[in-house]
Amino acid sequence: MKTTNAYSRFWALLARMPTSDREDLKKHIVLTFTNGRTDSLKEMTMEEYNKAIREMEKKLNIRTSIEYSAIRRKRSEVLHQMQIIGIDTANWASVDTFCENSRIAGKPFRKLSGEELDNVYRRIRAIRHKDEKNNH
Repeated sequence: MKTTNAYSRFWALLARMPTSDREDLKKHIVLTFTNGRTDSLKEMTMEEYNKAIREMEKKLNIRTSIEYSAIRRKRSEVLHQMQIIGIDTANWASVDTFCENSRIAGKPFRKLSGEELDNVYRRIRAIRHKDEKNNH
């Protein structure tokens, strides 16, 4: 069983979910993640509780702090590479124009996932490598 009585994360996420009956939704979520064993939040195991939280965050499109910090780091790395090849990263229209090119990412910078940022980073490094090779 859970070692804490702190269910604040669950209730905060539940409050953000669209429903007309919060108690019914809570019971449905708990039953789902306990495979019908219980509809009581207090009787969930820590593993079941954590799975429910992750799924609720996914449905609400909430990134965890670890995921968000990884995305921030990748964005920073990509922006730095853009600066090196001469893109004005202080101008978001320039950044988006570059990223929207189908050979780079095909979408605006702010909509790039972690994997897409990795791909853009590799493409820019390839561009830099090719430019360096041609200039020597």
